Amino acid sequence: MSAPAGTRRPSVVERFVDACRRHPVTVDAVLAVVVALIGVALARSAYSPRAQWDSSTVVAILAAAPIVWRRRYPLPAAIVAAVVGVVALPITGVRGLELPALIMGYSVVAYGPRWAGPATLGVMMVGSLLPAVRNGLPDDLLVLVFLLVVAALFGTSTWLAGSLRRAQLTSVERLRERARLLEEGRRQEVRLELLAERSRISREVHDVVAHSLSGIIAQADGGQYAATRDPQRAVEVLAGIATTGREALGDVRGLLSMLRDTAPVDDPDDASRPQPGTDDVPALVEQVRAGGLSVDLEVTGSPRPLTSGAGLTAYRVVQESLTNVIKHAGTTAVTHVSLHWTDDELTVRVRDEGARGPRPTPPAGGHGLTGMRERAALHGGSVETGAHPDGGFVVRLRLPLTPGT
Repeated sequence: MSAPAGTRRPSVVERFVDACRRHPVTVDAVLAVVVALIGVALARSAYSPRAQWDSSTVVAILAAAPIVWRRRYPLPAAIVAAVVGVVALPITGVRGLELPALIMGYSVVAYGPRWAGPATLGVMMVGSLLPAVRNGLPDDLLVLVFLLVVAALFGTSTWLAGSLRRAQLTSVERLRERARLLEEGRRQEVRLELLAERSRISREVHDVVAHSLSGIIAQADGGQYAATRDPQRAVEVLAGIATTGREALGDVRGLLSMLRDTAPVDDPDDASRPQPGTDDVPALVEQVRAGGLSVDLEVTGSPRPLTSGAGLTAYRVVQESLTNVIKHAGTTAVTHVSLHWTDDELTVRVRDEGARGPRPTPPAGGHGLTGMRERAALHGGSVETGAHPDGGFVVRLRLPLTPGT
């Protein structure tokens, strides 16, 4: 399958490096075989009698075998290689063990515990001197200094190479952890956005459907009473139920249209959405009054333009408050709605005087008051609720009008 347009095909070297990273054990096994072959070749070239070829071959293989586990078990593998070299050197005098020692020292510093780095440096320096001083220290001081310098360079270069590799691995691991945290943060942000969107949808559905159904139920209860005494009044009630149902259906369709809107979901003031505002409160009060609730509206001050989100909040608070009056106090409760405008604040107040007959049984649960407070908080406002000293219940919404509040 061809690569997508605009993408660069990896080179042969890049594919080879990627394969080596994905199969480190295989790479180390191949490296061990190569080191063993080199060790066998060097050991055999150091002797003319064929009798010592077998022992040198075994030592070279044993010294290279721990390389296979140099990444997974660096410290035990290095100890095995060191033991093989220390034991084999005085017995067989075999040469060519420097390369396995170099690789294992590098691996301990790069992949082993942090404390093993300095220890490996000392072991490498001592080990590099053993072949030279096996038969005793040299008498020439310059030769001894040369051997010490070579041992120091051998151990230091191994330690530096392993330390650089360790630093590279640490940096890669930190980058991976950072990428993981960024991805986790992105997932959390998406989750919070989804939760916020679900909460917004829940508020909209609750406000639209609960208000309409409460009005229909209240009118239906009144229609049952009027049907036995005033058939013409029952017909009017049925017409009101039909009107409320059609309006509820229109609200639900508008809500679904809003949810399907292509505008950004984090734009609460998108004017293209079919959202009611403070100008629609009189029509809402008239609708509830037609459903049988005795409610009046008072507007004081000079109305000022609001964002669609703030206007919707004021409308929904009035709507939910009137719905709660019908559910908890019944249609016999006298209710007062007021909108008070000042230069920097809008105060919406909905107060009922309490039930004047049998109280209806409200449904269990409900999130109306919580939804009010959430809506108000989104626009820097607050909602206060509680019993009124003269009886009944009062809901007060305060919305700031000054920009930046």
